[in-house]
Amino acid sequence: MISIDEACAFYVGAETAHDFDHVLRVLALAERIARAENADADIVRAAVLLHDIARTDEDKHHAGDHAQMAAERARAILIARGVALERIAAITHAIAAHRFRGAIAPQTLEARVLFDADKLDSIGAIGVARAYAIAGSLNQRLWGEVAPDALATRDQHNSDHTPVAEFAVKLSQVRARMYTATGCALADERHAFMADFFARLAREVRGEI
Repeated sequence: MISIDEACAFYVGAETAHDFDHVLRVLALAERIARAENADADIVRAAVLLHDIARTDEDKHHAGDHAQMAAERARAILIARGVALERIAAITHAIAAHRFRGAIAPQTLEARVLFDADKLDSIGAIGVARAYAIAGSLNQRLWGEVAPDALATRDQHNSDHTPVAEFAVKLSQVRARMYTATGCALADERHAFMADFFARLAREVRGEI
């Protein structure tokens, strides 16, 4: 339906956390989960390759929900390629439903595979790296105490926000949002690594180790 080289062209200019490297990591995870869960590999692959093609519009231009916009663009791309309408519907649903805070829940196995794979890339060692890449781009501090009202006041783009707060209010919740058994197992391990990292970071900041 669409090749890696063709998809790569849609991500020119994307920021580090959602660039084509992110897409390739999600693809590797999604293919692993799809095999284990017996999902349609072609649907999953196409959905992964196109899932963030509108992310730059949301991040840089505040143009709206990138998942919805990506689904609409993917539909046009796939129609132009003569893909069967029922497969287009499956792919675009997965794309529209991949957002963590989105209004659309993933209803199909393939949509759940994409959701899990995409969220897994936000935790673990990669999650730490991405959190600090974003923090660096926004000139945020490396560490700070998490305020009691951090959840209510969360603004990832605020200079007072930190990766520590991002883990406390959002990333620590990712493993509970997994849909597939394979995703759950992978999330448990990645969550444990990330929790240990931030616990150690706090001890280092305080001079305890």
